[in-house]
Amino acid sequence: MPHIISSPVALFSRLAHYSRNELSLSLHIREAAFGVVVEVEVDREEFEYGIILSILVWRQVGSFECVVKHSLVSVQDIDNPVYYAERRNQQLKKLAFDGTKATNDRSTIPRPHTPYKCGVVWFYHIPCTGGSSINRWFRKFNSPQYGNVSYYQNWALETLKDGTFCKNPQRVEDKFAEGMLKHVQNLAPTEWRIAHSHLVDFYLNESEDLLNLWRSEVEAQNCEFISSIMIRDPLNHALSLHKIIKSKNSTQEEWAKHLESPTKQGLWATVLDFFLYNNQGNRQRPNYPRNPGGRNPFNVSKEEKVARAMELLARHFDIVTMTHDVFRETIINWTGLEDIPIPRSNVFKGKLTFSKREVEKLQKGLKANGDTDFVDAVKRKYDGYLSYLDS
Repeated sequence: MPHIISSPVALFSRLAHYSRNELSLSLHIREAAFGVVVEVEVDREEFEYGIILSILVWRQVGSFECVVKHSLVSVQDIDNPVYYAERRNQQLKKLAFDGTKATNDRSTIPRPHTPYKCGVVWFYHIPCTGGSSINRWFRKFNSPQYGNVSYYQNWALETLKDGTFCKNPQRVEDKFAEGMLKHVQNLAPTEWRIAHSHLVDFYLNESEDLLNLWRSEVEAQNCEFISSIMIRDPLNHALSLHKIIKSKNSTQEEWAKHLESPTKQGLWATVLDFFLYNNQGNRQRPNYPRNPGGRNPFNVSKEEKVARAMELLARHFDIVTMTHDVFRETIINWTGLEDIPIPRSNVFKGKLTFSKREVEKLQKGLKANGDTDFVDAVKRKYDGYLSYLDS
């Protein structure tokens, strides 16, 4: 049965985890009465590690039929950490990818002529990283006192009070993407706009096409698209999220058990997992080895997750920081918006108590998941961490 795609998504091949993988394929697009049929033929040998290819087609109207020929799903246990592991890790080493030396690295772009005259600031908000304060700060600019800067967001709670996941995350994704495309169009010559992305609305690992589209729309108007993010120490982040346990119908004993599996979806997401996969327990895609597959759906290794995250930061993010001061100063310098302080929001005033064993277990889980390595890499590249070793 062909898979019918009704949402407007850009034409892109999605190769398990890495868009840079090379496959031998032939692509045929032909008109049909209902829209477009896409047929894909690939070499079966290219799929020996369980990689599945799907082609998604973008058009403004109509429905789309996708036919994938000669795909092969691995029959290995997808909850086993060795799934995809040996040969895929060899490939990774062969690629010798270093996120600090990625091509098109936005952190290396010279910016001698700031502030820019117009543009869109997009903030990707990982929960419990100080993002609520930044979002409240951004919304101040939406007032007449600070310029009536247009502001856009459309997100939904990832888990409900009964502990179940958002029922229809695809609807939230589609609505956010639709609104975001409108938000980046028809900018006035000196106009700035702000967009806030948060829970459920954006799945970064498989949505580079949207980031490229938004940036190209803004730059075609001779304006600047500024993508930004705040990162936090993984242990502090994970400990802080314990404050919402009761509101998610969970217990301290159960809260971090999902980290014992490389693919299991939890009621909360670590810094690395949210960055790549948001927190969408019901996300459906035809090329996921098992459906749904919100967290690490292809069961890649922690090394691949970290490399992919650093690759995405390098390709797409202009502001990456761990402090509010750096975030505020950079935004003000690049946009010319009024320099107003960032207010503190969503501050937990209760008490969280952990045993030494609980902290050590959580720290071990974050290390195994790749979070410790990821944040260390971020600190070293973007925050000067251990820079004295490079001299």
